[in-house]
Amino acid sequence: MSTLSNLLSNAVGKLLFHRVTITHAKTIGGRFRRVRLQGEIFKGAKLIPGQAVQFYLGNLTKRAYTPMKMEADRGSAEFLFYMHGGGPGSAWAESLRIGDECKVMRPKDSLDFTNFEGRAIFFGDETSIAAAYALQSCARADARHRYVLEVTSAEEAKSVVESLGLKDVTLYQRTGEGKHLEGVVTKLAQNTDGEFEGPDDADKTDTSGGRVSQWIFTGQARSIQSVQKRLRELGVEVRKSKVRAYWSPGKTGMD
Repeated sequence: MSTLSNLLSNAVGKLLFHRVTITHAKTIGGRFRRVRLQGEIFKGAKLIPGQAVQFYLGNLTKRAYTPMKMEADRGSAEFLFYMHGGGPGSAWAESLRIGDECKVMRPKDSLDFTNFEGRAIFFGDETSIAAAYALQSCARADARHRYVLEVTSAEEAKSVVESLGLKDVTLYQRTGEGKHLEGVVTKLAQNTDGEFEGPDDADKTDTSGGRVSQWIFTGQARSIQSVQKRLRELGVEVRKSKVRAYWSPGKTGMD
C-alpha cells in the first residue's frame, strides 16, 4: 500500500470507527469463529435484531456482520463469523484473538425481525446462522419459526447449530450442480401448510393456523433468486418477504 493510501486508510479508521476489544474468541465447527466484543460503542446502543455492524479490516476494507446478541448495559456484543476462505474477511476472522482490538461502527439497518406475527420461514446458509440466532432470540415462544439452510458441510453446520441451541433447522448440503435447491424449495413449500414433520412435532400445535406471516431470504444472492423463482413457479406467495444477500461469488464487501 502506498504512503497516501496508508494515510487515508488510517484516517478512515480513526474518524468513522470505534475501538472495541475481543474478550472471547473460539473456533467452532471448523470454519466458524464465535467472538465476543467489549467497548463503549455498544453501551446504551439499541440493537434491532437483524441489524448489522460494520467492521473495519484496514486497507480501506470493511465488512458487515449481524450480531447474535448485544448487552448494552455491559457494552458487549457477540458475533459468529463464517470463514469462506481466501478473502480478507475470512483471514481477518481467523486471526482474531482475545485481547485484540477491532474497529466498528454502531449497528446499521439491514433486517428488522421485531414485531413479527405468526410464523416466519427463514432461508439462508452459513453466513445466515447469526441472523437466525437473532431471530430465534427475539421470537415469541409460540412463533414456531422455521429455518432452512444450504451449507457446504452439513456435519459442520449441524455442530454449530446445536452448540447455539437453534431449533427447527433443516440443513441441505450443497451440490456442484445446485440440485440441492430442489430439496430446499420442497421443504420451504411444505412449511407453508402448517404441518410439521418428525416425532418431535407430534404434540405441537401451529398457533398461527398454518399461515406464514413473513418470508426471510438471506445468504448467497444467486441461491436467493433461484429459490424465490422456483417458489413462485409452484404458486407459493413470497411477495411479503425480507431479503438480504450477504454475499455473491466474485463480489466483495456485500452486506
